[in-house]
Amino acid sequence: MADAAQIEHLLRRTEFVARPDRVEALTPLSLEDAVDDILDVPANPGSVVFTETENWHRGVELTHYWLDRMAHHSPRPLQEKMAFFWHGHFCSDLTKAGSADLMGEQIDLFRTDGLGNLRDLAIAMSTQVAMLRYLDNNQNKATSPNQNFARELMELFLLGVGNYTEADVEASTAAWTGHTDQWDTDQYVWRSDWHDGSAKQYLGRTINQGGDPKLHGAETIEVVLGAGQVPVGPNTGRQTRAVAAEFISKKLWAEFAGTPIPPATLSHLRDVALANDFEIRPWLRALLLSDAFYASDVSSGRVRTPVEFVVASLVATGQRSEVGTPLWLMEGMGQRPLFPPNVSGWKHNGYWVNASAMAKRTDAARQFAWQSMRGYWDGDELIHLAGGTISKTEVYETYRDRPADLVDRFLELMHLSYSSASRDALVAYSTASERWERADLLALILVAPDFHLA
Repeated sequence: MADAAQIEHLLRRTEFVARPDRVEALTPLSLEDAVDDILDVPANPGSVVFTETENWHRGVELTHYWLDRMAHHSPRPLQEKMAFFWHGHFCSDLTKAGSADLMGEQIDLFRTDGLGNLRDLAIAMSTQVAMLRYLDNNQNKATSPNQNFARELMELFLLGVGNYTEADVEASTAAWTGHTDQWDTDQYVWRSDWHDGSAKQYLGRTINQGGDPKLHGAETIEVVLGAGQVPVGPNTGRQTRAVAAEFISKKLWAEFAGTPIPPATLSHLRDVALANDFEIRPWLRALLLSDAFYASDVSSGRVRTPVEFVVASLVATGQRSEVGTPLWLMEGMGQRPLFPPNVSGWKHNGYWVNASAMAKRTDAARQFAWQSMRGYWDGDELIHLAGGTISKTEVYETYRDRPADLVDRFLELMHLSYSSASRDALVAYSTASERWERADLLALILVAPDFHLA
């Protein structure tokens, strides 16, 4: 039987929040069975059905749909967590892709294949039109090579900085020539007349040796995750597959743990990845079952990203994203889905703690509180939260002389449990405030330090 604290920590990191029903369902299980339950994502999770016609509005619709999947609609929110992880790793953005439909296709790939095989996922995303446009491979011709995608495929997507030469970039660029798009239909197009099919040396292997030229690009991924060798730098002579396994292991650890990865854990995750030929599910399972993942510095050492903060707010208030989520404030917080800052994606943990970003979180908390209280002053006189409602009469009269009970009632309705220090601060406010000020407890709960830790 798993420890309740472990289950809550596990759920916060994999399903955005520790929902009471999930805690209750998983606590009687062994830790191994609990992790397997979390990893048991649906094969066909569904996709957005657009009702808007204008592209920008479709992008907004897609964002709200995705946030609602994270907060309310997915039976296994890890699926959405992994989709967002890959969205920040193999990233594209709506502005350059130019189509919410193309972004939806990419997110759907990450949703359905995000726990599949890294090789298959990398190959599939490489020829999606959103990626072809984002990193300019749709302009990559034998007569005028564009190196953007080939370079980032090694530097940011699979191997890391310093593990390849400029000659490797040139060879990979040649292999990826010919993959483009039709601008007016948003469809993928193969242009054989654009392709450079001459044999090249790439990471110690010969590529482009005949066969189907459309597969020459995918061969570069096969080499990185297969028989390639690092030609330069501190990893010189090592298998590229081992270096790639460590590179992605660090990325996964940063996403789910947030602290520097212990060397022994890195070695273990690398070995699991290699033993399973880059299958992601057993790789992530090993991470979630590692002792290091449950160490005190990990369980208390990760700041919620803006997306995670918004999802947690939606869960606590019971709101749907279209009603509650202030997308314009997400930009100020530093993270809005479909708009990564650059090809390296978003950073982690302490990056999110700065005066400007936290001020925007406070503004967002007020927005969520206001939506929950829309009828409180002039209407049904209720505050609507995930676990039910609390009335103006209760705030004014029932809990008039019971400030601590009022705080506990808010926390109960939001399915939250706070540290003694945070609860004491909320009780002090409740005690000192006038009756018309007590409803502000809702916004204060959403800005308390506990709420910003995953």
